[in-house]
Amino acid sequence: MRNPLLHIAILESSRIICEGLQTILYQSDLDCRVHRSETLEELSELLETTSVDILIANPLQFMNREKEIRKIRKLHPSMSIAGIDYGVIQKQSMVTDISFTLYDSVEHIIHALSKLGKKNQSAALQKNEDDNLTKREIEVLTGLVNGLMNKEIADSLNISIHTVVRHRKNITMKTGIRSQSGLTIYAISKKIVSIEDIEI
Repeated sequence: MRNPLLHIAILESSRIICEGLQTILYQSDLDCRVHRSETLEELSELLETTSVDILIANPLQFMNREKEIRKIRKLHPSMSIAGIDYGVIQKQSMVTDISFTLYDSVEHIIHALSKLGKKNQSAALQKNEDDNLTKREIEVLTGLVNGLMNKEIADSLNISIHTVVRHRKNITMKTGIRSQSGLTIYAISKKIVSIEDIEI
């Protein structure tokens, strides 16, 4: 059975680095589609229309943008972040799931990304087996748990308010839970969200 297509986004302003990474990804055994964003704003626009599995990012893009990064993490909990380690920033390692340097071998980089992709796919499969919530329902649930209103969820996911309401009904039907606190406990217990990510 073939693994599903991996959607990989590269957040990097250097065209040379971006094209180099894109080339090694397309020449590898990874079945992937690569998207490029030069800025965090371009990445946010991409995430409105595309479900990205792995983000390869230059950590300099995250400098003084912690709030935006947290928001992206909350809205897209299944996306993993691989940081390009330029040997400049130490602090940003908490933002990334893995990191690699431009001096690492192609095999090392592909192996690390492949492991991250498999981890994401097995986590998504586990979630689907556990609760039968669709990916979109999980995104709506994540928004609810973080206290977003229907309109805010609709805007962030680029869907209509009616669609959000329909997903909320489906979530209630599938989980049997109606209250905000109950959904929060459910989302934490199913590892849909991390307790540290919830804004109080």
